[in-house]
This record gives sequence, C-alpha cells and structure tokens, in this order.
Amino acid sequence: MELDALAAEERYAVEPATNETPDRLFDRHWAAALVQRAIDRLRVEHADVGKADQFARLSPFLAREPETGEYDALAAPVGVTANAIAAAVCRLRGRLRELALAETAETLGNPAEAEAELRALLT
Repeated sequence: MELDALAAEERYAVEPATNETPDRLFDRHWAAALVQRAIDRLRVEHADVGKADQFARLSPFLAREPETGEYDALAAPVGVTANAIAAAVCRLRGRLRELALAETAETLGNPAEAEAELRALLT
C-alpha cells in the first residue's frame, strides 16, 4: 500500500514519534539551514578562487573527524603531506565558523549576540 493512498489518520499513525517541542524542532531546522547557508558560501568562496576541487575533497571533514589513513589518501595524489591536509581542514572549519557567525549576526537585531546565539543553536 502506498503512503499517498493512506487516509490522514493512517498516515499520522506511521509518522515517527518524537517528544520534541515545536520550538526545539524549529531551532534544529533553523540551525541546519544556517549551517547549510554557511557551507554554501564557503563553497562559492573556494570556487571563486579556483579551489572547488579542494573544497570537494575536504568538505566531508567539516562535520566529522577522519578515519585512519584518510588524510594520507587525500595527500598523496596532490603531492602534499597528511599534515598539510589536516591544516587545510582546520582552516576550512575556522572559515566555516566565521561564515556561520556572519549568517547568525545577519538574523539578529544585535549582531554582538551572534556568538551566544550560534552556540545555543548548535547545542
């Protein structure tokens, strides 16, 4: 039976249960949208200076730590060390944080509150 064919009550019954409040759910979606906008800006920055390929290789590490040997595997084909890759990822994460702060500041009446607001959203 396809989901579209289900009556409204039946569809409601198969929705995942959650104890999240509407406010908490909104905050989670807002934080995800804000981070995505910052990532999009970072991608454009890299494309504008001819580093789109570098961004594509390193961007998976914005949200996670590397598995053993991943930096080595990225480093060898481009002739750099794993430490150079780690430094580039660190710089990329730092710039992402700056852009996320800028995105947050744009939504506030008082941009000085951006740091606290971003921290609260990401918690």
